[in-house]
Amino acid sequence: MTWKKGDLVVVVVVLLVAFGLIGLQAMPAASGNRFLRVELDGEILDEIPINEDGDDTIIVEFPAGEAEVEIVAGRVRVLPMPNDICPLGICSSVGWVERSGDAIVCLPNRLILTVVGGEANELWDSLDGVTK
Repeated sequence: MTWKKGDLVVVVVVLLVAFGLIGLQAMPAASGNRFLRVELDGEILDEIPINEDGDDTIIVEFPAGEAEVEIVAGRVRVLPMPNDICPLGICSSVGWVERSGDAIVCLPNRLILTVVGGEANELWDSLDGVTK
């Protein structure tokens, strides 16, 4: 098999686009006016500002128990919960989220934590929908 000039151009363009996307993903999250939206059973409970320099821990109570949510240096995570409250612990294993549109979901407790706002993701924030 021989390579033609067109083949090489396509390969180079694909590689440039891939490295560009990887570079964009590695950039730090935009820090402008981000907040954490806390939803329980489809109802918005609170919207908490996310500050780059602030550390905070909030407790979200639901019928089965409570979840401890940690906000550190502009990032958010759910701390591990007992197995009787969250059997699989997927929400805790998600780890840190920080970009607009990132979410942590605890299905057994119908808890959704979503990072909203920021300067770099206006398009993502304009896309909104609810599925029932």
